[in-house]
Amino acid sequence: MKTLIVAAGRFDEALAERIASGREPRLDVFEVQRALGADLIDYRAVDASRSLAVHAVRRTLGESAAASVIGADLSRRYDAIFTTGEDIGIPLAAQLKARRSRTAHVMIAHTLTPVKKRALFRLGIASHMARVLCYASNEERHMREQLRLPAEKVRRIYFHADDRFFRPSPVPPEPDLVCSAGQLLRDYDSLIRAAAGLGVRVHIAAGSPWISRELRPWVPLPANVDWRRYDRFELRELYARAAVAVVPIIQNEYQTGISTILEMMAMGKCVITTRTRGQTDTIQDGVTGIYVPPGDAAALRDALQRALTRPEDARRIGRAARDFVEKEANLDRFVERVASAVREACSDGAGAAR
Repeated sequence: MKTLIVAAGRFDEALAERIASGREPRLDVFEVQRALGADLIDYRAVDASRSLAVHAVRRTLGESAAASVIGADLSRRYDAIFTTGEDIGIPLAAQLKARRSRTAHVMIAHTLTPVKKRALFRLGIASHMARVLCYASNEERHMREQLRLPAEKVRRIYFHADDRFFRPSPVPPEPDLVCSAGQLLRDYDSLIRAAAGLGVRVHIAAGSPWISRELRPWVPLPANVDWRRYDRFELRELYARAAVAVVPIIQNEYQTGISTILEMMAMGKCVITTRTRGQTDTIQDGVTGIYVPPGDAAALRDALQRALTRPEDARRIGRAARDFVEKEANLDRFVERVASAVREACSDGAGAAR
């Protein structure tokens, strides 16, 4: 089975070296590539392309759409193409449909609820998606009920953390340290208000490996709050030092914050997070984490106080969180599920390369 991965990002030798040296967690794209013996196209291929069409698409629609053009041009050589998100997968499916391609296409869908994405499915592009993988039950329902995708095409899988890199530390945490991390749709204002007067230090790792733009505080920070960008190695050390971890999220339909939540869980931390419409299927309230309502600083404050003043309960939740990641949401399980979906898609009868 000849497989091509088309991925959003730039995954170069320098990143591979940082992973090998233990400075970064293992990367899902590299691990899936290894499991399937696949070829990989990322934004570096767009940079290197001499195609006028590729660069025209890049200027008008962005790097992901441009990468999809390269993937479509190469599709005849492969039995299967795996795309890491709908930003690549949707335009690729449209091109495969136009070409009447027989190459099996497996796509990860982060969220298909926006109107523009739903409109594209009315054009019949799902005919060239052999499997669509998602991370949340609300996305699974949306694809089946609203987009009318056949049940056999849709599969919900857990996202992942590298539980070899993110693992519990033998060093006791600092009892007055609360950590938070991430960038997309974070409600750090509620966290800062919730922590006021609790006698705790709040360290916010405001950044994301997938977002280059820096997130800055919108108001002057109180003395107990530290706000800066961390690399992945530093982030692991912050998680290890913290007594409690918080992922405050603005209400939305997308499973925002899932990578941060799972990293913290893998570290054996008691994670307090927001129960949004999209943040589902990972936290079991009071068992593997703690949920609070969106935008409710008072409820977040209460949850923080309980976790900090009942450290044995926090440790119990942290142990259950680590157990969940080991069993259901680690990187190796994720790779198995993706590779299985790609192989199944090929066995259904799709596939161009012979």
